[in-house]
Amino acid sequence: MAIQKLDLHTGYALFERSFHETEMHRHYGIELVYCQEGTFDLFTSKIKHKNIYAAIIPSNTLHAFRCEGARCQLLFLDPLSPWGNYVSTNYRMDPEQGVLANPVGISNFFNLQLPTYTLQEQSTIELDKRIGKCIVAIQNQLEDDKLSIKALSLEACLSESRLSHLFKDQVGTSIRQYILWNRLSLALSKAVEGDSLTAAAHAAGFVDSSHFNKVFVQTFGSNPLQTLKG
Repeated sequence: MAIQKLDLHTGYALFERSFHETEMHRHYGIELVYCQEGTFDLFTSKIKHKNIYAAIIPSNTLHAFRCEGARCQLLFLDPLSPWGNYVSTNYRMDPEQGVLANPVGISNFFNLQLPTYTLQEQSTIELDKRIGKCIVAIQNQLEDDKLSIKALSLEACLSESRLSHLFKDQVGTSIRQYILWNRLSLALSKAVEGDSLTAAAHAAGFVDSSHFNKVFVQTFGSNPLQTLKG
């Protein structure tokens, strides 16, 4: 699953892979899958989609992926980004409904050329100011392996329990998962720039490369070495 394009500021990462298979996993990002050649199978805890050419997988949806003899592109979007918000709004994303198989117009996303007016019309999600402040603090402290909910609760002037509840309600995932997702994104960015996986993991606030590898497999269902291959 080689990285094709990565833009943390815009909130997306584009991968390409042939003969790709994963274990069951889930992640914060919305995932779009598109096969230019062939088809793939997608499994969730509720349903099996076989021989499909495209899919949208909502944030935090448990799923596994099998692509044999096909060339697939995988686009991960931050749900809070303009593009993530656009997909959630226009495709009526609902984790309870599972994945959307063969959605109309999905190929446009893989050109990364959505109409400008569309993105301007779909502004980023409006959050409680305290949660917004918390997210800014997370983004500024990703390299700190001591980043904690306690420190963030002081930043947001909320109790830890209230912050955790409000954050998950507004962002759609736990604070811990949000931090790990952003650390993974930062580590991938560092690796693409030429850092070793160990150096990239440390630069993104992971305790060690073993912790990074474990979180990566849990998030993407595959080994980071395979992701960076090619």
